[in-house]
Amino acid sequence: MNQIHSISFIGSGNVATHLAIALKNAGFEIHEIYSRTFENAKKLAGKVNAKAIHTIDEMDTSADLYILSIPDGAIEDFIEGFPIIKGIMVHTSGITPMKALDKMQHYGVFYPLQTFSRQRGVDLSDVPFCIEASSGDIIVQLKSVAQKLSGSVYEIHSEQRKYLHLTAVLVNNYTNYLYQMAFDILKAKNIDEQLLIPLIEETVSKIKSLHPSTAQTGPARRNDLKTIEKHNRLLDEFPDYKELYKIFAGQLIKKYNEQL
Repeated sequence: MNQIHSISFIGSGNVATHLAIALKNAGFEIHEIYSRTFENAKKLAGKVNAKAIHTIDEMDTSADLYILSIPDGAIEDFIEGFPIIKGIMVHTSGITPMKALDKMQHYGVFYPLQTFSRQRGVDLSDVPFCIEASSGDIIVQLKSVAQKLSGSVYEIHSEQRKYLHLTAVLVNNYTNYLYQMAFDILKAKNIDEQLLIPLIEETVSKIKSLHPSTAQTGPARRNDLKTIEKHNRLLDEFPDYKELYKIFAGQLIKKYNEQL
């Protein structure tokens, strides 16, 4: 069975940047980097001692693994114009089915379940890597790569992965927007946003030992309509946020009212 040594990247965004650096540090050769913006490819290539290329036509087709890390909506169209390769092609998307790559002989999914920002480093050692592949041999090879980065490697098929991605968006992207809302309100009232940090940290910490339904607190959990109405009046200054507050409060009251 072949082992993966050389890896090329298509894409130079947040996920590609973190993976390329981590794989380089784990001992893999990062062979080439392609990005629609050549300057971005050069920047990432400089960090991992790789070659930046201008066009897909220039890409060397002899690498062992090609990691396609581009926007989800662009994957299927992009792969149509990609040359046939000897190595393995994977994408890093949570929502795109593996079959989007079935033009290739060897293909799969290499999905790290984490949020990535180029401005902040991420320790991948406990990040779940969700692997899927076109054959058992490819599964073994991809697992071997992932296990050099993390102790949490799982076989997850496309149907499962799309629900995993959905829930990841709920707990990460949308909760982060709630943080933005809260910070905007505090900034408007000249209150230090850092006062909320211990509460945010404890909220996250609690669900490691308590189911979220058990950990739920607050006025909507208690059906405290007077407090909710006071909040609604305060949110008259922030009408977009008021609508979301009302939706959340209504859902919580509906869920917990029977238990009161």
